[in-house]
Amino acid sequence: MACLLDLDPRWRALMARGGVIDIGFDHPSEWPHAERGDQFFVKAGEDQLTAELCRCGGARYIRATLTLPIRGSDEVLGIALWAEVPHVTFYAYLDTFEDGPAPADTVATLANDLPPLAALDAALALTFGDGTERAAATLTGGAGDISLDDLIALYEASGTLTRDDLKTTS
Repeated sequence: MACLLDLDPRWRALMARGGVIDIGFDHPSEWPHAERGDQFFVKAGEDQLTAELCRCGGARYIRATLTLPIRGSDEVLGIALWAEVPHVTFYAYLDTFEDGPAPADTVATLANDLPPLAALDAALALTFGDGTERAAATLTGGAGDISLDDLIALYEASGTLTRDDLKTTS
């Protein structure tokens, strides 16, 4: 289906590369240790990291999924990111792995270095549904979608693609 962004050569180049590429992070930016990689669990001193939870120093993090519609298209970008949450939320979420109830929705802090999201000047809100799936993150404060320029900036900040990757010769 045609969309307004089809007129932009950068968008056409992205579609030629296979389309929108979701972004994921192995750990929060503050994690000072090696990546988790294929390991289920990493423990370094008191710090601990799994695919969904992280304890690093006094901070507690939960992995969440942020879905952002891309303005001018029917496409969405998915970002598996880390959010710093209050301790009570972290431990309530941990309990869901043993059939505990889902934590209450909460405001969180983005814990991955993504300046383009910070530039949208929005807070991060987490919802947990029934507790059987990863927390869903939304941007509050009016940021409901992103532009193609925002998408490219997110790709560059995450190391997914560069602007040069989307240059065309035609």
